[in-house]
Amino acid sequence: MIEKLLKFNLQRFAEEGDPQDPADPKTPEFNADSLTDEQVATIKEKFGLKDDTDVDSIVKSKRSRWQKELEEEKNEAARLAKLSEEERQQALIQKEKDDFEKEKATFRQEQLLVEKGKQLQEIGIPSAFAARIQGNTAEEAIKDVKSFKAEWDKAVEAAVNEKLKASVDTPLGGGATPGKPVDISTLTYEEALALKKTNPKAYEQATK
Repeated sequence: MIEKLLKFNLQRFAEEGDPQDPADPKTPEFNADSLTDEQVATIKEKFGLKDDTDVDSIVKSKRSRWQKELEEEKNEAARLAKLSEEERQQALIQKEKDDFEKEKATFRQEQLLVEKGKQLQEIGIPSAFAARIQGNTAEEAIKDVKSFKAEWDKAVEAAVNEKLKASVDTPLGGGATPGKPVDISTLTYEEALALKKTNPKAYEQATK
């Protein structure tokens, strides 16, 4: 006799397809005792069975295998879901790490810019020019500050010479006595220093 109240999916006897999707538990089931003679005959013919006892055996065997497959599918789905969660966590951790590294890099650049400004101030150049200084390390910045200082001095001297043209007979550094004092109020602090350094006489006349 077929075991009482044994439920099974008759479709799985008719077709050996893929296991039922564990995400969709609504698998058609019915009471094995409700099998019609025609259904029992179909099972006997499919599996080459001779009596109802064999039918009962194959039903239980198929039911057991179906339950095992379903359990395996559920376990695999759970494992994949867990892996997906781990991957999401890994992505979050990696993003936090990348953001932290970006913040560190930004902070280092800001600190380096401050250091460049200090180095410029030490040689009489406004710290506002710090962004013009090249280099990603303090050592590289110091080297570029020296190069910038040489260019700065040339530029200041050229500006002073240009302003002295209207008040001296010869360009700055020519050794001539100024015919007209330079208007010190028109010079920047750096230009005044350059004038004092390169043409003391003109500076003296301008500050009288």
